[in-house]
Amino acid sequence: MSQNLTRMEPLSVGNIVSAGLRIYRDHFKSYSGISIIANLWAFLPFLALIPVPLLFIYGQPEYPAVLALIPLWLLLFLYCTGKSIVNGAIIARLVFGELTNQPEAVDDVRRILNPKIWSFLLAFFLLFLIAIGVWLGLFLGMGIIAAIISAIGSAVQQNFVAIGIGVLIGIGIFVIFFSINIRLLTRFFIIDMPLAVEENITATKTLGRSWKLTKGYVVRIFIILLVATLVSIPIGIIMQFIAGTIQAIVFDNLPVETTYPSVPLLSFLMGYTIGILGNIFLLPFWQAIKAVIYYDLRTRREGMGLELRKREV
Repeated sequence: MSQNLTRMEPLSVGNIVSAGLRIYRDHFKSYSGISIIANLWAFLPFLALIPVPLLFIYGQPEYPAVLALIPLWLLLFLYCTGKSIVNGAIIARLVFGELTNQPEAVDDVRRILNPKIWSFLLAFFLLFLIAIGVWLGLFLGMGIIAAIISAIGSAVQQNFVAIGIGVLIGIGIFVIFFSINIRLLTRFFIIDMPLAVEENITATKTLGRSWKLTKGYVVRIFIILLVATLVSIPIGIIMQFIAGTIQAIVFDNLPVETTYPSVPLLSFLMGYTIGILGNIFLLPFWQAIKAVIYYDLRTRREGMGLELRKREV
């Protein structure tokens, strides 16, 4: 069933995924071009590492010189990661412009977002620190609980009691761990949208905006992400099939044995390259889904006068 979405109309889960797919399809060429740039930036730091294992395999590297290059590589990694994030945000902002019937040119959006590269990078770094802190807290709690279970096991004569308690606590910890990870994923899924779209937003403020906009919609967003994942699975299957076929052909025609030292490196590079090709197609889709979710949340929460372009979804 298709319908026209009009001003101030909240979107259903199906409409969000359908709208993301339709916008992605209508602008496939331009979005894919930006996605290629984003993935090439992400690939560049790992491309720079290729000479390192070859140097250890075929030469005698000077370890101080190799260690001295690590800070330079880290700077390259941070800059390239920032550029990759910015290009992903460009796609999301372009989708948002389509949703609000205010389309923008790619060059204009790039000129606006490029100066924010370090803000984007800082926002994702802060999110990384939050996730690490949560996981460390959970693991610490698990260690304490394990110690308590061990103490109970030594205190009681029937160890199966302690085992039963341990199993129940383990199940509870798994549920808590899974729930917290899902909450982090959903609450910060649109982390780059406020920074890409709104004015006077900093790295810390974009975290707060994402947390505020998604409050009360965790289950809804999780269902949307689940549906979008199911939609994207065929692309992953196709890319895995292509990767397996190419690797089989290459390895069957190698002039050296598969035990040759450089063969594992070749295998890794081929797999990583195929993964990059798959992400070129998936990145615009996920950024489109993210932009539609952000649009829907702002419409529901703030009642702003956004108007979704009339289209069948």
